[in-house]
Amino acid sequence: MKRLLPGFLALLSATALAQEPEPPLESHPIGMIVFVVLFVGFCVVFAWMVWRNKDKEKKEGKKRQP
Repeated sequence: MKRLLPGFLALLSATALAQEPEPPLESHPIGMIVFVVLFVGFCVVFAWMVWRNKDKEKKEGKKRQP
């Protein structure tokens, strides 16, 4: 067991050094634009819905008070 762990670590590090790093993948610009538009759109709609519901709660609170 004492020899197994250092041997495994040496084998793991040797295989990591032997592999050539792959070039980073770049996403397609159209896909990135679609993602940004959807993300910003969902954020704007979410903020609008929260703002709209906040105003409704204030109006309902005024109606309930005698």
